Amino acid sequence: MNESRKDPDRSLDFALLLRRCADKAYNFAYRLCGNDQDAQDMVQEAFARGFAHRDRYDPNRPFEAWIMTILKNVYLDNVRRYEHKHKVSLDAPLNSDEDAGRWEALLPGKDEDPLQSAERGEDERMVQRALERLPVHYRSAVVLYDIEGFSYEEVSRMTDSPLGTVCSRIHKGRQLLKKALQELQDQRRTVLQHG
Repeated sequence: MNESRKDPDRSLDFALLLRRCADKAYNFAYRLCGNDQDAQDMVQEAFARGFAHRDRYDPNRPFEAWIMTILKNVYLDNVRRYEHKHKVSLDAPLNSDEDAGRWEALLPGKDEDPLQSAERGEDERMVQRALERLPVHYRSAVVLYDIEGFSYEEVSRMTDSPLGTVCSRIHKGRQLLKKALQELQDQRRTVLQHG
C-alpha cells in the first residue's frame, strides 16, 4: 500500500485541492462538451480518476494543471468511446432546458437593465455555440488559455503538446472562433430581418 492511501490527512488534503478547483474544472468541461450534465459527469469522472491515482500527483507541479489534464483525457475518451462530438443543431431553439437551468447567469447586476442582461446571456450562448464548432484540439487550447487563464507552458503540459504547437493552436483557434462567431451573427441577423 502506498503512503497516500495510508495517510488519511493526505487524502483530506487531496480532497480539499479537488474542491478548490471544482468550478474551474466544471467551466473547462462545459466549454469542451457544451452540455451541463455531461460536464458534471466528466468532472466527477476526472476527480474519481485523480483521487484513485493521487499517489501519481507530483506536489511540486501545479495541481490544477494535473487535474485539467485528466479532465481533458476523460473528454477525449468519451469522444472516442461514443464516436461523436456534441453538435449543436442550427435549428435548435436558443432557450433549451439546459439554459433554463443556468438562470443565475442571466440575472441582472445591480446597475444592469434586463435588456443588457438578456443580450449578455445571448452572447454567452453564441460564444459557446461557436466554440463547439472548433475541432477539439483548438477548442481546448483556446479555452485553457483565453478562458481559464492558464499559461502557454501549462497548456502545453496539459495537452501534452510542444509549446510551439500550443501557440499555433491558440492563434488558429482564435481565427476559427472569430469566423464561427461571425457566421452565427450573420445567421442571427438574417433570422431577425426575415422574421
